Amino acid sequence: MLVFIASTLAYEPVIESVGGGFIDWTGMRVVAKSSGRATTGAMTSLEALEGDAREQLRPFFERAARSVRIDRDRVAAALLDGGDVVADRLDANLALWEVYEARYLASGGVELDAALSLQSWLRPALVTLARAPEVSRPQGGPSGLVIDARGTGVEPAIAPEVLDEAGGHLYGVVDMTAYAASLRGPVVYVSDAADPAAARRAGATPVFVLARAARDGVDIVLDAAGVAALREVDASSDALSRGAVVVVVD
Repeated sequence: MLVFIASTLAYEPVIESVGGGFIDWTGMRVVAKSSGRATTGAMTSLEALEGDAREQLRPFFERAARSVRIDRDRVAAALLDGGDVVADRLDANLALWEVYEARYLASGGVELDAALSLQSWLRPALVTLARAPEVSRPQGGPSGLVIDARGTGVEPAIAPEVLDEAGGHLYGVVDMTAYAASLRGPVVYVSDAADPAAARRAGATPVFVLARAARDGVDIVLDAAGVAALREVDASSDALSRGAVVVVVD
């Protein structure tokens, strides 16, 4: 088991650029920046400038969210265009983005930093995909699973699948309870296993395994030793059904 020790070091989140902003796969959010600028010689209130900056954010989140990878076969656009109740709820949830920092410039302009939580937005889809029953699980076992996928080329996605070398299913969102899936996705991504974000997800005493390869871009393949370790985690704790899984990527 790997025991995480608190540290004051700063760790870089796993970032993927999307036109005009980025996906933070460690914080599990889509992030954007916008600005409202005063016109030379015009008297413009800060409220109006901030309103202008907010209007720029709305279409960005609508565009950027569609490109978020869900699994090996789909990006979020497929869910949004599904024409069902889940699609309607996802479309409504796109309005859940929030401004987390505002800067009022000496020049009279306003800059806004805003984020859309992937969990808050995608909760309706994740809950429908989760299949594990709410049953009592062993206590006192490993607190989670950390998969070191560096060097494999794995790309972050909301709901990757962990496979054995023959392509057999080992873990994914279907192995979570609906309640757990309402709180978090099946994995979170970090660039360093010592990142506090890893400890928050996988706990203080996770099992650490090495990925053998990536498959179809987002899925993670384990060798026989990794398979055995994952199965031991599943047999001795509720870590997998809670989504206490961290993937370390380049």
